[in-house]
Amino acid sequence: MWTEIAAFLKANTTETLLISIIGTILVWMYKQFKGMIDRKQQNELTIAQLKQGLFTKLELSIASVLHLDNEGSKQQMYALLGECGPYLTSTQRTVIRDYYKQFNPMLLHSLQALTVNEVEKLGRQLDKIRENEDSSEWFSYIMRLYAPFGPILLFVMITLYIVFVFSLVREGASLWIQICILLLGATVFVSATLFISMIVLFVRRELAKQGVKRWCAVALIIASPVLAFAVNRLDMSIIVLVIQILGLVMMSRFKRPSEIVRP
Repeated sequence: MWTEIAAFLKANTTETLLISIIGTILVWMYKQFKGMIDRKQQNELTIAQLKQGLFTKLELSIASVLHLDNEGSKQQMYALLGECGPYLTSTQRTVIRDYYKQFNPMLLHSLQALTVNEVEKLGRQLDKIRENEDSSEWFSYIMRLYAPFGPILLFVMITLYIVFVFSLVREGASLWIQICILLLGATVFVSATLFISMIVLFVRRELAKQGVKRWCAVALIIASPVLAFAVNRLDMSIIVLVIQILGLVMMSRFKRPSEIVRP
């Protein structure tokens, strides 16, 4: 068998060179993606632990102010608010600014409820990380080993799709048809990307509340390329592109509904 392989490589030097180049690129991509994934996971763990520690201290400090109501506890709370500054949510910042203006104890109750909510979310995140690490050492190792293949497969699929679209563009009879094919390919890519992202986030249970208006915008972006295929007209790709742009504008203008946290 090895003799046949050697004979094939000698007889097909071009194919051998191409295979070597592709293999080298894939190995390099694997190493790069694996390093990026490992660093990202480590950074997420470090930041989650840091935030949980700071927010837990802030929770206790707020409780101290509410129960003792002395200058020392307030100064300690102010210092912790400064340390937690980079990690505070927009809602927490708003409550803190309102408290500075009014010094209303009820605002501290709201801030404490928001802080407890953040501590619980961070706790669930850390528990999930620990479960993945403690489930079984060999399984965790295999998952980390195969994790880089996802981005590599995605890169290959995107590359093949781009090559496919440009091959269709080259077959266009006129410049106008080529532009329409290119626009249609771009809109299909945007639609597929958003659709797959939504599925992945849903499976991971990381899909935040969007609200009716944002969901309508998402549906418009995802379903709009069907219009061009339904009427079988390439020039409809321009309308599809306009619809997707409007959908993206809607998503940027309409904010997600805020979570209700009861003190």
